[in-house]
Amino acid sequence: MSTCTALIIPANEAEPVRVETIDTGLETLQTLVGGNIEAVSAEDWHFYLNEEGKILGLAPNRRAGQLVREETGRLSDIYCGDVVVLGETYDGDEADVPERLIETAQQLFGIQQPTA
Repeated sequence: MSTCTALIIPANEAEPVRVETIDTGLETLQTLVGGNIEAVSAEDWHFYLNEEGKILGLAPNRRAGQLVREETGRLSDIYCGDVVVLGETYDGDEADVPERLIETAQQLFGIQQPTA
């Protein structure tokens, strides 16, 4: 198991987007998204969400969609439920979320920084 800095984007827009250091083990990721995980990949980053989010009727995560559209220039799906964004190494391992994504999230939504 390893720990990485993650960007957490709740589907509930009343909850703040936040940056946290998390254990990247399967159990932790499942807890954060509320069920089995599905990965959506981009260039050097990816995010996890509940693989049954649409079936379960979880709320659409508009902020996650907005971040994807801002970073990739396209949006090919509607993401439902909470999202955990991480970086990716060249080997495909988990890594800290890229700083540019944190900066983009700050500009778009404001984010809650971790407390020391």
